[in-house]
Amino acid sequence: MTEEAGAGFRIGFLVHDVSRLRQALFDGGMRPHGLTRAQWWMLVQLSRSADGTMAQSDLARLLGVGKVSVGATIARLEAAGFVRREGDASDRRVRRLALTGAGRRLQAKMIGLREGLNDAMTAGLTPEELAQAGRVLARMKANLSAARQARRVPPMEEPL
Repeated sequence: MTEEAGAGFRIGFLVHDVSRLRQALFDGGMRPHGLTRAQWWMLVQLSRSADGTMAQSDLARLLGVGKVSVGATIARLEAAGFVRREGDASDRRVRRLALTGAGRRLQAKMIGLREGLNDAMTAGLTPEELAQAGRVLARMKANLSAARQARRVPPMEEPL
C-alpha cells in the first residue's frame, strides 16, 4: 500500500469516527428529552423542509428506511406531542407530518446543542481550515454520490 493509499484509507475511518462521536454526544443531549437517535434524526430531517411539513413517504425515502419503520417512530413522536399527522390537500392518500409547538421548542434546543457541539468540534481551527475542510468533505460526498449513481464502486476481489 502506498503512502497515499494509506492516507486515503485512514480518511474514511476519521470521517466515520468524527460522525460517530458527534452522534453519541448529540444522543446524550437528547436523552433527557426522551428521544432516541431515530426520533431526533427524523425531527432534524422534518425541520429541514421549507414549510416545516413533509409527506411521510418522502421522509422514509430521505432516510432510506421503510414506510412502516417511519410510521412507528412518527407514532411515538406524535404521542409525545412533537409532531402531528395531517391529510394532504391535494391527495387524500398522503399523510403530511408537521412539527407542533412543542416540536419547534425542542428544535430550538436541538439547534443550541448542535451549535455547542460544532463549537467543540471546531475549536482551534482557523476560518481558512474550516472552509477547506468544508470544500474537501463536499467534494468527497459528490465523488461518492457520482460513483454510486454510475455504479463505479469496485466490488471486493474475492468473497470472504
